[in-house]
Amino acid sequence: MVRFLAASVAALSLMATSAVAQEQSALFGHFKTLCGEGQGDGARALTMGRSAGWAEIPGDAFAGDPDSPFDTVTVLMNAEDDGAISLLMVGTATQSFEEAGLAMNVCAVMGGNFETKAPLTPDPRPLLRQWVGMDMHRALTQDGMAGYAFSQQGGVRTPVRPSDAAVAQSAYLGNLHMILINDESDEFDGGTMMMYMRPKQ
Repeated sequence: MVRFLAASVAALSLMATSAVAQEQSALFGHFKTLCGEGQGDGARALTMGRSAGWAEIPGDAFAGDPDSPFDTVTVLMNAEDDGAISLLMVGTATQSFEEAGLAMNVCAVMGGNFETKAPLTPDPRPLLRQWVGMDMHRALTQDGMAGYAFSQQGGVRTPVRPSDAAVAQSAYLGNLHMILINDESDEFDGGTMMMYMRPKQ
């Protein structure tokens, strides 16, 4: 799914420094600050990333790549102090709900050491689970990804009922929030990816 990103980034020599607030896990901190707190607002995330010194990767690095999960995407990168690379990916993707495709806005953060493929430490998954505050949705556990589905009003998240049809209904109503993360058994070329997805209005 994201091998096109890892391969392209490994070939680039762009460097950037970050003023984005760090947490125990730098990657989770980036996702929470850039994507999570803005409820998937991609324009907000790009503005924050650029203001913090993240560098934009030329768009032709990903143009026409068959492995891209995105229909459109803008990618910023940040070189971390430990040698890892963090990527902010903002764009659109088509998600299937009950056999029908729906355009989704995507705000995603991916990180890892793509040269050594060493696992990120600490693991950001427990921090994400704690922050979301609910169980993973069974309909979103597939293709190496697992995720959460909920509606949100103010600061209150309400889990979507545990069925494919309930997720589809929430998506078509436009009030679906999805957060996905790659499964621990899926290496993603040494990277961990977190995605915040909303139906495109």
